[in-house]
Amino acid sequence: MALRVLLLVLGFCGVAAAQLPCAVPPDMLDATTLPRSRAAIEARELRILIGGSASAEPGALATTPYHARLAAILVEHFPGLAVRVEARGRRGATAAEVLALVEREIPALRPHLIIWQTGTVEAARNLDPGDFTDTLSEGITRLRARGAEVLLMDPQFSRFLRANSDIDRYRDALRLAAAAEGITLLRRWDWMHHWTDHDGPDIERAPRDQRAAQLARLQDCIARGIATQIQLAVRR
Repeated sequence: MALRVLLLVLGFCGVAAAQLPCAVPPDMLDATTLPRSRAAIEARELRILIGGSASAEPGALATTPYHARLAAILVEHFPGLAVRVEARGRRGATAAEVLALVEREIPALRPHLIIWQTGTVEAARNLDPGDFTDTLSEGITRLRARGAEVLLMDPQFSRFLRANSDIDRYRDALRLAAAAEGITLLRRWDWMHHWTDHDGPDIERAPRDQRAAQLARLQDCIARGIATQIQLAVRR
């Protein structure tokens, strides 16, 4: 079952609602604009499609609810806005496979904005960074041609991934692709690293009995970071 969130009445605001939001430093936010999304917000309806691997696959809402939180927080930022957020993904999906999943949904969902989260699978499998870069560039072009604006989102910060892969090669590929195409990169890795250094959520070091609460807080923080970036981009 696909994740579907259609929010005018906010039924999911309770998740992590008691947690303090995590601030994203201004230098970790991009300066690009989102004119189509701004027009959609002015028209009081915004449709967002998220493509990824594990966190965007069916059933992921139970453990990683940032998609639903994003919709709720955007309504907080833009009162009266109808926000629909849907996610498509599959555990272990590469960037090319996520792109195919997203493209299949565009005719039915007609998203104004697509968030393409990627890079973790490529790093874990040590796939060719050049092929990854080519997929990103081609994919952004194809998605834009279908009428959607695109945000890239890099992997979650992970000490394990950093120790067991050359993650920086893939983060560099994402940065370069975003810069070349003039789009925003949601720097999730840097956000999470910053939070772990400032008493924010840290899943890898949380005691077992606190991991669920830490995960809920983390997902709320990620959603707030994305919403902050969208708000900044549409108001420029």
